[in-house]
Amino acid sequence: MNVLFAPRHFHRIAVLVIVLFALPTSIVSAGRGQQAGDSTAQSQLDERPLPDIPTLLRDIGKNQRVLEDLRRLYTCHLSEEEDKMDSGGQVKSRSVKDYDVFYIGQEQVLHLLAKDGKPLAGSEKKDEDERFNKKFDEMKKKQAELVGDPKKQAKKEEEDEAQLSDFLRAELFTHPRRELFRRHEVIAFDFNGNPNVKPKKRIDSIIQKLSGVMWVDEQAREIVRLEARFAEGVKIGGGLLASLQKGSHFVFEQEKINEEVWLPSYAEVHFAGRIVFVKLKQNAIDRYTDYRKFRSGAALGVTTPTQQ
Repeated sequence: MNVLFAPRHFHRIAVLVIVLFALPTSIVSAGRGQQAGDSTAQSQLDERPLPDIPTLLRDIGKNQRVLEDLRRLYTCHLSEEEDKMDSGGQVKSRSVKDYDVFYIGQEQVLHLLAKDGKPLAGSEKKDEDERFNKKFDEMKKKQAELVGDPKKQAKKEEEDEAQLSDFLRAELFTHPRRELFRRHEVIAFDFNGNPNVKPKKRIDSIIQKLSGVMWVDEQAREIVRLEARFAEGVKIGGGLLASLQKGSHFVFEQEKINEEVWLPSYAEVHFAGRIVFVKLKQNAIDRYTDYRKFRSGAALGVTTPTQQ
C-alpha cells in the first residue's frame, strides 16, 4: 500500500498500519477537514465515461516517481497534535509538536522546532539540529543510491506493485462518480473488503476489514482525499502481539500547491487497541501549512535545505 500512501506523507496514519502489518507507510466528525463534494457544482458535472478504478490506482502507483521530482522542491510547516485518552474517552494528556518538513523521494524528513508551543533551545535544540542533519544526509544518500542503481529501483517497484496488488485483490470498488474537491474535478469511489477473496497473506485479511471512500484527481493521477475505517477488529498473533478495535478510522487530505502538485494538508487518526500488554487509545491530527520552495544551501549544517 505504500505505493499509494507514501510512508512519511501519512506518518500519523502509519500509527495504525505499522503496528498491525509492519508496512513502512473517517469518516471524520462534522467540521473536520473539507467536505469533498459541492452539491450545486456536482449537478453541473458532465456524464463522461468513468475510468476503471483498479487501472486508475495502478496508474497512480506508476506516477509516484514523477511526482517525487516536484515534491522535493517544497518544504512546509507541520503541526502535530496528539491526545491520549482514558478508558472513558476523556483526554488524559495532550502534546503538540511543530516541525519543518522536507521531502526526499517518497519520504518526509522532519525537523522539530517546538513542543507545546515552546521553541527548542539550548542543548535540546543542538541535539535536534544534529539529529535532523544526520537523518537528512542519510536519506539523501539512500535516495541517490536508489536512483543510481537500476536493480534496486526494479526491486522497489516490484515490492510496491506487490503491495498495490494486495490492496486491489482484497477490496471491492463501487459507486464511482465525478465530484468536486477544492474546486478540482475528481473521481470518487467507495471501497469495502472483498468477502469472496480467500486471504493469501496476513495483509490480505487485514485489508479486507477496511472500508471507506477515496477521491482521485484523474488528470494528476493522485489521491487527494481518503477516508477509511476498520469495519471489524483486527488481531495479530491471535491478539497476543497486537489488536485494533473495530471503528478505528482515519482521514487524509491533500491540496494542490501552485497548481502543479498535490501535497498533504490534513490528516486525522482515531484508534484504540493494544500492543502486547499496553492498551492504547489515541486521537491525532496533523496540519500541513506554509508550503514554499527551497534551494540547497547551508542553514543548520552543510546539507540542510534553506528557503529561496
